[in-house]
Amino acid sequence: MVRGTRSSAFVVALCAVTLLGACKKGNEAADTTTAGAADTSMAAGAGSSTSMKTPAATMTDAQIFAMLAAANRGEIDAGKMASTKATSASVRSFARDMVTAHTKMLNDGNALAKKLSITPDTTAADSINGMNQSTAATLTAAAKGAAFDSAYVNAQVAGHEYVLDMIKRAEGQAQNPELKSALTSAEP
Repeated sequence: MVRGTRSSAFVVALCAVTLLGACKKGNEAADTTTAGAADTSMAAGAGSSTSMKTPAATMTDAQIFAMLAAANRGEIDAGKMASTKATSASVRSFARDMVTAHTKMLNDGNALAKKLSITPDTTAADSINGMNQSTAATLTAAAKGAAFDSAYVNAQVAGHEYVLDMIKRAEGQAQNPELKSALTSAEP
C-alpha cells in the first residue's frame, strides 16, 4: 500500500506543479468570443461533479468587482483549508501560494473599487458563492491525505478554468479602463 500512496502523492504533486504553471502562463487557447454560458465540470471529489455555468448576461463593473471578490475569497478559504489538511508538501506549498496571490488580488480589487467609487453588486456573485460553498463542502468531507490533496487540486483546476472564462468575458464588458487593465493582468 505504501507504493500506491507514494504513487498517489507523486500524481498529486505533478498535478499541482502543472496547475501552478498553467495559472502563470494563462490559457491562450480559450475562446474569448463566446457570448453564451460556458459549462465546466468540476471533479472535486471521487465520482462527484458539479456543473458550473459562467454568467452569460452583460456584466456591469459593480457585478464584475463582486464576482472577482467572491472568486478570490473562495480561493483563499480553500487554500487555508489545504494548508492544514493536505499531506503532500507540494500541495501545501501550492495552497499557500494561492492564499498569497488571491489575498493580493482581493485587496487590489477592493482598493480599485473604492478608488473608482464602485460598490460591488454582491447579488451578481451568487453562482460563484455557490461554487465556493460546494467546493468547501467537498474539501471538508474529503479525508486528510491523498484523497484531500486530489480533491483540492481538481477543484483548483476547475475553479481557475471557470474564473478565467468569466474574466475573459468581463474584459470585453467592463466600462472602466482601469478595471479592464486589472482583468487583463489577472489572467496569468
